[in-house]
Amino acid sequence: MKKSLFSVLAAALLLAASGVVAQEQKKAVAPEDKGWWIGGEIGYWHEDGMNTFALEPEFGYDFNRRWSVGGSVGVVASEDFVVCGIAPYARWKFYNKGRLTLFLDGSAAVACGDMTGFRVGLQPGLKLRIADRFHFLTRIGFLGYCSEFYSGGDGDGFGLRFSSADLKFGFYYTF
Repeated sequence: MKKSLFSVLAAALLLAASGVVAQEQKKAVAPEDKGWWIGGEIGYWHEDGMNTFALEPEFGYDFNRRWSVGGSVGVVASEDFVVCGIAPYARWKFYNKGRLTLFLDGSAAVACGDMTGFRVGLQPGLKLRIADRFHFLTRIGFLGYCSEFYSGGDGDGFGLRFSSADLKFGFYYTF
């Protein structure tokens, strides 16, 4: 009887200890390692007397410290045009150190409205964790193919471009 009571107590203690260890391991995982996030970018550009505004909400899911998927739906408007776009992407996070993450987005974007087009390519960026669940993000440059894409100008083309038109800033919240 004493042996069975001791066995039950030992099993209960072992089970409780494994639950505590599992909880501690779960807490050790950083919030950005896995889960959903929302955010976006806003922009304003003034050139030759014309004002252009951009609003681009974004959402995504982090599978782990290396891979994410996401997408954005946005609108760019001025006195002369209104363009809507959708841009799904896969993100490879090739450098994670402390608060800094460097990544490469592979995306396909489509634009419609007063101007149309599409683009397929890669865009590098960085993410900086500024609080537990808040992040600052920036992207610059583009390597790929554009076909009359509104932010890439008229016509078709392939290549590498680093310009202010490809510079974007945003904030994100993970949950």
